[in-house]
Amino acid sequence: MAFQSPAAGYAEQRIRFSELVRLPPHSSYVLRSEGDYPETGIVSGSLLAVDRSLTPAHGHIVIAELDNELVIRRLLLTPAPGLQELGGDGTVTQLTPGEPLPVWGVVAYALTDLAGRGFSQAPD
Repeated sequence: MAFQSPAAGYAEQRIRFSELVRLPPHSSYVLRSEGDYPETGIVSGSLLAVDRSLTPAHGHIVIAELDNELVIRRLLLTPAPGLQELGGDGTVTQLTPGEPLPVWGVVAYALTDLAGRGFSQAPD
């Protein structure tokens, strides 16, 4: 009597990022990180998938507009609204309660090149 292999019925499937990552095409952007924030999984050169349709929540990593510049920060809503720097000493920029948040988008995913191979460049 022959026994069936424990691996029978197991078929390895190729990874399709478009099936793993669900982002609306009309409100999603890919940005490249210029800073190192290893505690968040983001290092210099990481690709950040930013979704502008997500509602920002306390603790989210966001792209915010400060002084007419886009910067990456952690959004704090309690006890008072603020934007915390991810590097350095974690300085918090206080925001005025009741004013619209200067959040451009929420970082939904970060893709980091750990093997040092570099990312493909989009054709012009």
